[in-house]
Amino acid sequence: MKKLLSLFTFMLFATVLLNSCRNPAYEMNVLFDADVIKYKATLILKGAAGETLPANITVEAAGQDAASIYDFSGTKKIYAPAGVITLGVTPKDIPTASKTLAFNVKITAPGYEDKNIEMTIAENQFSQVIEVTMLKTVLPTEASVVKIVEAALSPTGATTAPISIVTPVNGDVEQSTSITVPTGTQFKDAAGNVIVGSAVTAQAINFDPSDPLSVELFPAGSLSSSNVVLPNGQTGEAFFLPAGFTDIQMFVGGVEVKNFTNPISISIGLDPDFRPQATGLPLAVGDKLGIYAYRTEVGQFTYEGEGTVALVNGKLTVTFSTNHLTVFIVGDVVVKPASCLDPSLTFSAPWMTNGATEPMTLEIYDTSDKLLATGPTIVSNGKVEVLTGLPSFAVKFKLINNAGKVLASGNITDPCAGGNINVTVDNPGSNVQSISLILNVKCPNKGFIIVPNFDLFYKPAGAPASAYTLLGTTSQGVLRTTLLTIGASYDFRATWNNQIKEVKGRTITSADMSTVVGENDFLGDKSPAFNKSLLIEACKGF
Repeated sequence: MKKLLSLFTFMLFATVLLNSCRNPAYEMNVLFDADVIKYKATLILKGAAGETLPANITVEAAGQDAASIYDFSGTKKIYAPAGVITLGVTPKDIPTASKTLAFNVKITAPGYEDKNIEMTIAENQFSQVIEVTMLKTVLPTEASVVKIVEAALSPTGATTAPISIVTPVNGDVEQSTSITVPTGTQFKDAAGNVIVGSAVTAQAINFDPSDPLSVELFPAGSLSSSNVVLPNGQTGEAFFLPAGFTDIQMFVGGVEVKNFTNPISISIGLDPDFRPQATGLPLAVGDKLGIYAYRTEVGQFTYEGEGTVALVNGKLTVTFSTNHLTVFIVGDVVVKPASCLDPSLTFSAPWMTNGATEPMTLEIYDTSDKLLATGPTIVSNGKVEVLTGLPSFAVKFKLINNAGKVLASGNITDPCAGGNINVTVDNPGSNVQSISLILNVKCPNKGFIIVPNFDLFYKPAGAPASAYTLLGTTSQGVLRTTLLTIGASYDFRATWNNQIKEVKGRTITSADMSTVVGENDFLGDKSPAFNKSLLIEACKGF
């Protein structure tokens, strides 16, 4: 790993000192992955309300195969510079035909809901990109509202009167969650100890499951989970269809409350357009829905019981009692059969010439056009995309480019039948240009080496930092894209370890933006001899 860090250090040095009149691609050499790490996964974090995320984000790999997961810079400590997490698989534990790696990525940021993302890496799945939406707990969104209440406690830490927390309703979120904590209730920490303090702070976030954003805000960032404790007590894979869900947290003296000495009552307002799987009819009084709890710290959903739909203040609601706090979900859960085989899409896009790629958004809907999943995919002509995490019932898909235009759509009648679906990706109709960014590194006495892969982000020159979006992932030093235009200027950004590198105001001057970094290059005020000595050190072991 030391030699890879040395090479990156040299390249970072080179890009900083280059004269601005040099080939713009010369300054795009900003991120180098470990060539020995063949499998890469990128998680791109974003704020639910479009806000800038804090810098002090903590990331941890956990679960079954966590020991095989590293930051792509080669360290066990995982970083998230500019909200980008890049993970790699240690070479001694790469996935095989009989072994798909499974692990969780735990993400915490001050003032935000914790995230625990389930991930898998299969054989030949060398690269994947996942978007993770982070919710600031005090900030409402188009799909969520929040209510915070503080109440005084007795000297023993007990409530002296009932505490009521009711989330507001507005034009975006028309359902409400209400919580009642009875008089004389004490609060317990994760170890079961009673917490003594002068006051309790209670926070409830209620979500509108009919809003498309709620799919991204759902626990674990997906409606699909492989870690669901079902009504029969068995743990399996399932797909959630929520009619309502809420996240409730309480603190006494800064200590998080996990349990109570007395049961509390929770009423969750339901989406009136929800249709239970059992009937297929509009939700009605007397319908039965499952109640599940999600524990973020372990990334597991657990069946809590069954609730009966009632009419409360003119709105459909499920009320239940509990002695613990967590995220609660009311709705249907569709179990995925163990025999289920994931289908795949093969993209046909002959207008994407010379191996050009373009990040697009793949959306999954049910047959009534309710959004079930959304996420980025990097499209190229002939690429095969395996669809994981689908439900077992019929779905539809849409492929949408960055301009919001639907370039492909189709149906998947049986998502558990496996097989391949050929998808024709329409030409967007504009003057598509294929721009090649090619980097060659020439090591002294060794010749050219293969440059490891890296992710590159871009935005129009001078646009705010929030405008950065994924341009693509290089393959052996080559990135061909249809997103850049000759004559236009862009800012570029990439990350490595905990470092951020930006190159601003670079103009694309031709379709072929190739460059070579070698021992005879004169970089800034540094002589070729000096650069040769750096390259000799950086290229050791290649």
